[in-house]
Amino acid sequence: MEEKHLLTNIEKCNIKLLNEERIKEKKEIDTKISTNEKIFTICIAFVLAIIYDRFFSFKQVGLSIVIFYVMFMVFFLWSIRGKVSSIKNISFLMIIPTMLLAINYSIHSNVILNYFNGVMLLILTVASTLLIRYQDRKWEYDQLVRKAFSRVLKKIPENIWKPFMFIKSSIISKGKKEKNPINKNILRGLIISIPLLIVIIFLLSSADMVFKNYLINFSRVFENINIGNTMSHLLVVVVIFLIIFSYIWSFKYTCEQEGNNKKTFQWEPISQLTVIFMINIVYLLFSIVQFSYLYGGGSSLLPSGFTYSEYARKGFFELFAVTIINFTIVLSSMKFIKKDNKAISIIANVLLTLLVGFTINMLFSAHYKMSLYEQIYGFTYLRIFVHIFMLMLFLLFVIALIGIWNRKVPINIVLLITVLIMYVALNYINVDKVIAQKNIDIYYKTQKIDVLYLESLSYDATLEMIRLKNDSNEEIASEVNRYLEATKKELSKETSWYEFNYSKYKAKKVLN
Repeated sequence: MEEKHLLTNIEKCNIKLLNEERIKEKKEIDTKISTNEKIFTICIAFVLAIIYDRFFSFKQVGLSIVIFYVMFMVFFLWSIRGKVSSIKNISFLMIIPTMLLAINYSIHSNVILNYFNGVMLLILTVASTLLIRYQDRKWEYDQLVRKAFSRVLKKIPENIWKPFMFIKSSIISKGKKEKNPINKNILRGLIISIPLLIVIIFLLSSADMVFKNYLINFSRVFENINIGNTMSHLLVVVVIFLIIFSYIWSFKYTCEQEGNNKKTFQWEPISQLTVIFMINIVYLLFSIVQFSYLYGGGSSLLPSGFTYSEYARKGFFELFAVTIINFTIVLSSMKFIKKDNKAISIIANVLLTLLVGFTINMLFSAHYKMSLYEQIYGFTYLRIFVHIFMLMLFLLFVIALIGIWNRKVPINIVLLITVLIMYVALNYINVDKVIAQKNIDIYYKTQKIDVLYLESLSYDATLEMIRLKNDSNEEIASEVNRYLEATKKELSKETSWYEFNYSKYKAKKVLN
């Protein structure tokens, strides 16, 4: 116990010394950076904060996202100039998906995707700036995640007072260099003149009514200023300025190295392979049932009390959940099962391959069930997103299958790239238009449609809604025309050029 306590104290002392060294190093770096660069960084951060307030406070998001992201990244790259070893580094590729998501704000107007895109933009921006600045680091994924959170939650508060410190030190240094008594005399003269000017202006306004009228009109300018609105904008500017400056300035310092204290552990292979083997047996029986009843359409073979339509359309979400579980099992087994024995490695690969095969069958089964369900009940955001997610899972399982038999493949990187590509693709397939188009096509076959749901979609669906404008069903036509008139009125509102969105522009053009 005493030895353990002693080791703990030693570790605490080491951490304390390391922190002191880091603080000392940061002070040295701050001292070496020129005053001009500090002031310039402060000014640019302040200008970006003003632009942020102008673009996003009580405004619609559109082209402004792209412009602001480009300006921020140019500012960041200027700030780290000379600290990046190569502009051809693969880390710069992270800018591409971020830029595509930013551009999407000016093309489509899907509210749900825009919400998630905002989160993704923050995540990708932090990740890309870390990777670009510290190219010499070999990042593990867990390290990158920790550093990303630390950069936002720890480094920003650490640097938040530095702009004020830099301005103060700049003023003091200038004061030491310019010991001129003229400046003090001018300041003293201004202070003395204030009460004298008040008395003179009062007397002149009493003597001349025209002069008094000009003074009154000048004072009315301040009456039009909304104090509450001005203060809210000022607060936004100050907060954003501090965040931008603190974040950018944090990259002036070297990346803190982490000790490799991770204890690698591995699973005993026999127990885990037994579990996977038993799961595969269950999945084999399930697949036999699927091929017999679902794909074969064997309604005559179904047990009594079951209908084929009921059987085919139920169980989608359960299959989806099992697929996620299987993907976790495959990745965990690839990473943690011991493979000291060649025979065990081959058996593990075979069992994992079978698990992937059965899971792909479940994905197809879930897709088939959802497709049958949609033919009757139509398409929604959730159903479209799930289809895309299933396609992504299929690709991820194919990549995992390649990784099972070829362990040299950087599977984590390939999986991450695939997820990013699929997410960006989801933004550009125009989900709202697809939903409206498919649901209207189903309506012409079944004469059933949820017009209110279509009205809840974004402006991307407006062009499809026009198809129902002169529908034979008067109730539907009336509802659609009411919606189109309301949309036209909404789109007629004046907006700034940086709020431009192509889907709104196109809908406005067609409706007019």
